[in-house]
Amino acid sequence: MRKAAIIVGIVVLVVIIAIGIFVATFDVNNYRPRIQSELETRLGRKVQLGDMHLSLFPPSFQVNNLSIADDPRFNDPHPFVQAGQLNVSVKLLPLLHKDVQIDSLVLQRPTVELIKNQQGVWNFASLGSNPQPAPQQPAHPAGPQKPSPQQPAKPAPGQPQPQGSQSNFSLSKLSIQDGQVAVTDRQAGHARSVYDHIDLTLNNFAPNEPFTLALAAHLPGAGKQEVRLDGNGGPLAQGDPAATPFHGTLNLNGVSISGLSQFLNNPTLANTDGTLTGQTKIDSDNGKLAANGGFNIQNAKVHGVEIGYPINLQYNLADDLKTDLLNVQSAIVKLGNTPLSLAGVVNMKTTPMQLNVNARADNVSIAEATRLASAFGVAFSPNTTVNGQASANIHALGPVDKPALNGTLSARNIQATGKDIPQPVQIPAINLQLTPQQVRSDNFNIISDKTTVTGNIAVSNYTSKNPIMAATLLAPNAQLPAILSMARAWGVTALDKVSGLGTMNLNMHLTGPVNSITSAEVMRALNGGVNVNFNNVRYNGADISHQIAAIAGFLGAGKPGQDDRGFTNILKMTGSIPIVNGIAQTNNLQAQLDIANLGITGTANLVNQALNLRINAVITQNVAKQVGGTNVGGYLNTALANNQGELVIPILVTGTFQNPKFAPDLQSVAQMKLKGLLPSSNNPVGAVSGVLGGLLGQKAGNQAQSPQQQQQQQNNPANAVQQILGGFLGGKKQQQPNQQQPPPK
Repeated sequence: MRKAAIIVGIVVLVVIIAIGIFVATFDVNNYRPRIQSELETRLGRKVQLGDMHLSLFPPSFQVNNLSIADDPRFNDPHPFVQAGQLNVSVKLLPLLHKDVQIDSLVLQRPTVELIKNQQGVWNFASLGSNPQPAPQQPAHPAGPQKPSPQQPAKPAPGQPQPQGSQSNFSLSKLSIQDGQVAVTDRQAGHARSVYDHIDLTLNNFAPNEPFTLALAAHLPGAGKQEVRLDGNGGPLAQGDPAATPFHGTLNLNGVSISGLSQFLNNPTLANTDGTLTGQTKIDSDNGKLAANGGFNIQNAKVHGVEIGYPINLQYNLADDLKTDLLNVQSAIVKLGNTPLSLAGVVNMKTTPMQLNVNARADNVSIAEATRLASAFGVAFSPNTTVNGQASANIHALGPVDKPALNGTLSARNIQATGKDIPQPVQIPAINLQLTPQQVRSDNFNIISDKTTVTGNIAVSNYTSKNPIMAATLLAPNAQLPAILSMARAWGVTALDKVSGLGTMNLNMHLTGPVNSITSAEVMRALNGGVNVNFNNVRYNGADISHQIAAIAGFLGAGKPGQDDRGFTNILKMTGSIPIVNGIAQTNNLQAQLDIANLGITGTANLVNQALNLRINAVITQNVAKQVGGTNVGGYLNTALANNQGELVIPILVTGTFQNPKFAPDLQSVAQMKLKGLLPSSNNPVGAVSGVLGGLLGQKAGNQAQSPQQQQQQQNNPANAVQQILGGFLGGKKQQQPNQQQPPPK
């Protein structure tokens, strides 16, 4: 036994010495041309290798600066594969005989260029097929040439190899670690897209043999953020990789939608986020692909609005990879607990994609659907909770961004509530009829407390770039709190800082082209009028009494308006407010404050909330005495005294509903001095507008006008001039009817 141990030890020592001698005398760089040639033979591509280093345990060598050229018929300036480091595993016994036989390849941080040409052929399809370089131009004049009888004709550029020309490229393992893949689809006209952090392991890849595939993409962000595809495929279909059989599983593990959007370079998912998790079984054979599975979206967020419930999708799909026709055999979308079923065909080859899909929902809760819609700026405010039931049976046909619709959509027992809605808003029932030309509702009622608004809506030409909306809202003797609740439920923010009591007659029409049914677009299409008679209104945007005191210059201890309370109590407000294309305007609005009566003229933009108002603040005689009468600091500059001993303070209001800006109206002060016309507390707008109206042959003290009368007045050039002069620009020369009137300065 001892002799045997000695013999074994001697043998091991000899082997170690032999390996040492081998390592010392073997320079793998001497075999670089041979290895490079073997790779070129196997790949059928030009290969360049940098410095090489040998390792015996395991037998392998490392190559720096690998470059594999692309198929010359694709005319691409980028190499097909480029890597800073390549690890090549070789077979041991041949290596000891100084014969290098490659077993596997591992590429570290490579870049790979994948290109599909206009004929639908990928640049990797010719790997190992020994494609010939592009033929040189003949010296004689160009013309159709017949192939030599001794050689078969070469395939056209980019076409698959002829039958019998198959790849001799084989490896026990091909691995890509943290690679970057660029994809260019010339057939579809898609620009080059780059996908980063790709891991790939391909085992047992050989002609006419099955292989295994493990592909993973790691997306940026917290968590696992992994998209992974595992399965078995092959044999590889020569010249048509899409026809290669494959059976595997696609897993999404904690993938963020924003990261996926960035990875896919797809703007469709912009302003959307959430976490995707799910699994899909994939079976592909002869260009036909079937996918069965589903995924969940947690913490979904759209346009910064948290949806507040999970979204689940279960599907069974069949895709023809050659025609790009996706057959949705069944798909069920669950918004929380609310299911919506889909079935039909999607043509993904066109841009945009074409739909031929049916959607159905039977008596489902609409709470989740309305919250999702509100996140996209449609219908109710994101801060509003909406309950009710809905049913839908809709067929969508046409481009995915503007399909033509056929069918019905109905909802029952809708109720909107929220922290900013003091009184619930209810819609007992609403029915929509959808046709390719129009979406139209029947008459429906919107109810809050004792106020009922009757409405209807229609959207025509909705598949065009400029759909037309037509809607009507009628509410005689409506209560202000109820109207405020309805506006806040819809998401109208212009009235957020208003509260109070009183009645109003509402007669609104929404007409004109709109790009989307959003709050701003609805406001832009608003026409009609409101007659108001409010009491005890509170406006939380500013303390108007304090602003009056500051402009008039009578701020001081114990005087009215001394403290800025940040809100205004309006004891009473009356007048008419015509609205044209989302612009509210008035020339007879009056408001009674604690220290002054206000006469208000000008406009308010309901779309962007911009203000352009002139206010005559008339301080009564009693209050004027408290602040110092005609001896106040701003007298003769920002305030005037009328013949009743009252102070008149003209004010300009600009800014927005949320942030109004107050300034002295010096132009109006000058005009009042020049004309000697000063309003009184009993009629802060009537005296001036009446005299100016008389200059144009009209009666003084016009009463509130209907929307139709206001529209007629606007269409009359003389009345347009009166409106400008009524805004205290009366000292200027009257313009001709064909001249455009400037806005108040």
